[in-house]
Amino acid sequence: MTFLVDGTLGGTFPSWTTATRPASPAVGQMGYNTTTGLFDQYVAGAWQSVSIGTGAVPQVTKYTSGSGTYTTPTGAKYLTVQMVGAGGGGGGSGPNTGGATSGTAGGSTTFGTSLLTCTGGGGGANGGLGTGGGFGGGGTINSPAVGLALAGNQGGTFTAGTYNAISFYLSGGFGGISPLGTAYSGTNASLSGSGGAGAFSGGVASVVGNGAGAGGYIQAIIPSPSATYSYAVGAGGTGGGAGTDGYVGYAGGAGLIVVTAYF
Repeated sequence: MTFLVDGTLGGTFPSWTTATRPASPAVGQMGYNTTTGLFDQYVAGAWQSVSIGTGAVPQVTKYTSGSGTYTTPTGAKYLTVQMVGAGGGGGGSGPNTGGATSGTAGGSTTFGTSLLTCTGGGGGANGGLGTGGGFGGGGTINSPAVGLALAGNQGGTFTAGTYNAISFYLSGGFGGISPLGTAYSGTNASLSGSGGAGAFSGGVASVVGNGAGAGGYIQAIIPSPSATYSYAVGAGGTGGGAGTDGYVGYAGGAGLIVVTAYF
C-alpha cells in the first residue's frame, strides 16, 4: 500500500477496515479506516485513531418548555448540554397569623433517561409562617455524561421592618439566582430557572412572602452520543395565594435546555 500523489487530484491515502489493516506496520504509517470513518496512525506500538474535523458549524438546539425527543445530528462527535430546573413560586403575603399560602416548587428538567436531571427550586413560604426562603434545586449527572452540577440559590427570607404613616409596605424576599438568570424580583418571567419573589406586604398587619429557590444547573459533555434523547423542561412554580390585605407571590422562571452538537 502506498500514498498516491496526483498533481491535479491531490494525495490519496491507502484504505482498509479494522480487520484488514497492516499486521506489521511501520512507525508513523497512516491509512483511512472505512470501519470507523477515521484515519489510523501507528504510533507507540499501537494503532491510534486520528479524528479529522469536518469543518461543520456546531448545531445549537434550545428548548424552553414542554417535552419531546432530541435527535442527534448525523456525524456529531459529541454533545454539550446546559440546562436548569425551573424556579419555585414566591410566597404570598398576609397577616402573620396566617391566611396566605406558600408558592409551589418548580418542575424538574431532564435530558435522556436517567442521564441528566436538574430538580426545580422549592417554593417560598408565607413570611408569617416563620420559615426561610425556598431551597435551590440540585443536579445529577450519570455515565457516560461528564460535567458540572450546581445547586440553585436559596430564596430570600422574610425580614421584619418598621412601618410608618408615610410608607408601610415592605418588599418580599427575592427569588434565588439561576446561573442562566439573575436575582428574580418578579418583574421578568424570562429569567430561566430563577425563583419567584415573595409578595410585598399589604399593610401594617401584613407580612411579606419569602422568595423561592432557583432550579439546579448542569453543564455536561456527552461523548459518542446516542441517536436520540428524551427531554422535558420544568415549568415554573406558581406564586402563593394572598391573605387578608396581602398579595400573591410571583411565579418562578421556567427551566431551559441548550444542546450543542459538535462535528
